[in-house]
Amino acid sequence: MKNWLSWIVGGTVAASVVTYASSGNPTRDLLNSAHSIEEFWSFTDVPRDHDESARTDELSEQNVDSESETKSRLIQQRGNSRFGRESNDGSNRANQRNQYATLKAFRESVGDHWKSTVQILEKNRQIALGATVSVDGWIVTKSSEVPDGKIDVRLFDGSKAEGMVKTRRTDLDLALIKIERIGLPVISWDTRAEVPVGGWLISSDNRNLPVAIGVLSVSSRNVPRERAVLGVTLGEPPASEKGALVEGVIEGSGADRAGVRTGDVIHRINGDALITRKEVLDRLGGLAAGQRVDVGIQREGTTESLTAQMMDLNHALLDPTEMEVNGEISARATGFQKVIQHDSVLAPNQCGGPVIDIHGNVVGINIARAGRVSSYAIPAKTLAPAIADMLSSAIGNPSSNNSNVVQASRQAPPTNAFGLPTSVPAGISIEALKPEVVAPNAVLRP
Repeated sequence: MKNWLSWIVGGTVAASVVTYASSGNPTRDLLNSAHSIEEFWSFTDVPRDHDESARTDELSEQNVDSESETKSRLIQQRGNSRFGRESNDGSNRANQRNQYATLKAFRESVGDHWKSTVQILEKNRQIALGATVSVDGWIVTKSSEVPDGKIDVRLFDGSKAEGMVKTRRTDLDLALIKIERIGLPVISWDTRAEVPVGGWLISSDNRNLPVAIGVLSVSSRNVPRERAVLGVTLGEPPASEKGALVEGVIEGSGADRAGVRTGDVIHRINGDALITRKEVLDRLGGLAAGQRVDVGIQREGTTESLTAQMMDLNHALLDPTEMEVNGEISARATGFQKVIQHDSVLAPNQCGGPVIDIHGNVVGINIARAGRVSSYAIPAKTLAPAIADMLSSAIGNPSSNNSNVVQASRQAPPTNAFGLPTSVPAGISIEALKPEVVAPNAVLRP
């Protein structure tokens, strides 16, 4: 125990740490001995000149072969270079939290829950995390990040299984995936655990080291639904062409990620030819955040088709500096009821996995990355009945055995940020998103 604590604080064990060393839980001992979060970070962020061989046996015997593999995984899972300065600046507190030494201090709290966590893959690229909810291969994840059709699921033992979405809950942005496996370890939701504001939260993935840690910011809040946008400003096309001219592309938006450029002319949406700019606007205005859309464009005399994702009109999209510094946000990051908010630094493709408190209780599932200090999670007391309903809808409906996706029955009708049904026409001029954020220039267009 003493050696373990000495390694965590880089060989400099404060008297308070030694005092707590016999309580039986080294993670809580270290936290209790620190007088502040900043002091804990300083404990775990000092140079380490210890013998590397002394902690070889502490790495996962099946899934982490070396410290270098673990560090490599932490970097790769952050996604592309747009994740932001938090993943590159070693002096940033968020980066300090995701350092190997800090994450390792929370390994005991994760326990065996990582064995019930999976990676969701599309074309061998992680698009989300998920949690096993049934021994016979049912997995819950973030719906808007997972497309219809076949996807791959990587389990804790490194094996892969082919899966497909069978049920979706639009109001919660949850989906159930089915893979053909039996005897899987199942996640155990704790519907009674109460995490205090400021309490630690640990995000798990399918290896025994946490993917991120943070503290609870808000115990329960509603996040109004914002309007979904492609992320372009549109003008009239050249006289010889039909559709809408792309006059600008918002950095970090679905259009930007898909490769839409200024000067392109959008003339098809999901295969349908569109004649006027208004038709393009109306068509985009009827889509929802997270929804994938095939965009047909004319570019320098050639025709191309790009697949983009609609995104919530998050205030971060209107501030290029925010996106550059703080990284990508989830396409669907609004429209949630009674979620908990924490400040763990997650990439959008790290949502969908379990959230665990310092005592080892699974208290929710990460559902969205919304900003620099805003990650949302659905609490376990909401998840448990929702998953039961989704399983009932999928198993009880014959169509769940083929390629059709069943919508779970108990879900609130979707509304936009103004409390109006999403069926209301999208031709509304939005003057402001939030009291402190004013939309630039005139009308925001999809």
